Amino acid sequence: EEEVRRQLAFIDFKGDVHALPGELSGGMRRAVAIARAMVGGPEILLFDEPTAGLDPPTARALCELAAKYRDLQGVSSIFVTHRMDDVRFLSSVLYTRDAAGDVLALHRDDETFSLINTRFLILRNRRIYFSGTEEQLRRSEDPYVREFIGALEEMEEQEVFEELRLE
Repeated sequence: EEEVRRQLAFIDFKGDVHALPGELSGGMRRAVAIARAMVGGPEILLFDEPTAGLDPPTARALCELAAKYRDLQGVSSIFVTHRMDDVRFLSSVLYTRDAAGDVLALHRDDETFSLINTRFLILRNRRIYFSGTEEQLRRSEDPYVREFIGALEEMEEQEVFEELRLE
């Protein structure tokens, strides 16, 4: 129970620890599921489209949580996503603690910064087609990689347009 409370504190859960999943928001349900997966101290976490269907602020909060587990608790992760915003964020932020123990987020200052501990894979025909850093992904001249990234960016633009239209 102590480990459960520690993980809930790590995700900044302020709700009732005895609440049922149906009583939580979609984003908080996912965050609690991640905290639950961390109980027992796994070395690797698998995130399978954790931001799919979430509003942008909630999606960003889940990416922040994944990066904090990566950087502050040393947990390796496989993060499956079709959102280029997730890719850009995860490759450009590093969490650390200051002397007082407060969490600090260090962000990319320019285009030359790319975390070396973050690799990206593109699968094609059930095989790894591309493996590299965010910078290598961004600069790739491979036609399939360019098409893949372009399609993802178009999907994101369409999602933003749809959200604006609904407002």
